Amino acid sequence: MSGLKVVCAADPDSAYGLLRAAIADPDPVIMVEHKRLYGMKQEVTEPLAALPLGVAATLREGRDLTIVSYGAMVHAALEAAATLAGEGVAAEVIDLRSLQPWDEPAVLASLARTHRLVIAHEAVEAFGIGAESAARMADVGFDELDAPVVRVGAPFMPVPFARSLETAYLPDAARIAAAARRTLE
Repeated sequence: MSGLKVVCAADPDSAYGLLRAAIADPDPVIMVEHKRLYGMKQEVTEPLAALPLGVAATLREGRDLTIVSYGAMVHAALEAAATLAGEGVAAEVIDLRSLQPWDEPAVLASLARTHRLVIAHEAVEAFGIGAESAARMADVGFDELDAPVVRVGAPFMPVPFARSLETAYLPDAARIAAAARRTLE
């Protein structure tokens, strides 16, 4: 696999693994880090190995729907899946890790199991990774879909500066869970 690669970590372990892989890769790699992850604390696993670029991680297995996310939004997706589990809904959560190349086969395989797809990210809902992922799954995974693909993202506007407005602007677990419920109707 050659060409520019873009990776986005959801936690310190995956950041380290992706960084090791990026350093070893002969091609240029852009590593996107979310500032909220800098304050995150967790146990460090040993040894920290390089993670393969272009390979997504299934963080939670499910049978009713798939939630695809990346970066810091993965934590909101996991929280939404936990909320849905309390309602009897088993949501599979996939962390893309790599945005270019993205692990289309992993998302398609999950869609084939669950038949419903929610894509959650902090970027604006239109014209981004979520829109492209939704379009691609509607194309190659159309026969697997039992409901429309639902995207959860930020509104198409500048990010507000005030903390209260920024909190309302950013997607959260409640919005992801609500989108998941819409796919199940």
